[in-house]
Amino acid sequence: MIGEYHEKKLVEYLEPGQRVLIRFGHGWGDTLMFMPIFERLQDLYADVHFDLYLECGQECIFESFPDKEGPDHDYVFHLDFPMSEGSGLTKAQKCCVDELGIDPLSEIAELPKEPSPIVSVHFQGTALPNSVNCPEETARKVWQEVLDAGKIPVEAHFRHLFHNPANTRYGFIDRHVRYCNANLSNLIGLIQVSFAFIGIASGPLVTALSVMPTRTFYLERNHKITDYVKHLDVKAVHVDHYEDGMVSEWLTTL
Repeated sequence: MIGEYHEKKLVEYLEPGQRVLIRFGHGWGDTLMFMPIFERLQDLYADVHFDLYLECGQECIFESFPDKEGPDHDYVFHLDFPMSEGSGLTKAQKCCVDELGIDPLSEIAELPKEPSPIVSVHFQGTALPNSVNCPEETARKVWQEVLDAGKIPVEAHFRHLFHNPANTRYGFIDRHVRYCNANLSNLIGLIQVSFAFIGIASGPLVTALSVMPTRTFYLERNHKITDYVKHLDVKAVHVDHYEDGMVSEWLTTL
């Protein structure tokens, strides 16, 4: 493995037909700055086969060689991607000059489109808490199943003008918008950037039905979904009949 570039830069080792592995074990921000450099190397030295080793989940976003040792490669290069303070260069440019030996490049990688990880949940209604609220124990199960599905649950309960003081936040909820500006633009925006919605009969529920009815899971109590809409096929379950795994299984189908 080569990781010292004071005397000789990376490109000075290259010859046509070589297989080269670049080991880049740095943080996500550095990787986003490095990927355009890696693509430039591939363009400049098209007669060299380059592989890139990434880790810490980055290999799920960009193509990565599975073995950082590169046993079948001619060279394995480790890049420090040095700090640039005081140099007048960006980190990416300094890597190009100090380690690679190519003209400085400073760009940021274009990322693929990924679905939102946010699942908005709403367990407590303003006007009729006794007939719509989801019991805390069932709500806890729903919250945990969202987490188990790899998503980020956020309670979409705004303390608006008509907030009912009976609706104190359930103790397990650690991501919520109760302290945020309670206006309809914020509510609509939150639902619009969510992957899915799970909730009781409420304004947020109807908002979700407007934005993404096929990604809405209704937690029913005294009011059926057909009391609100009849033309939409909405997933619904009575809170007293909730069975473990219902939410996690539903999320995997979306």
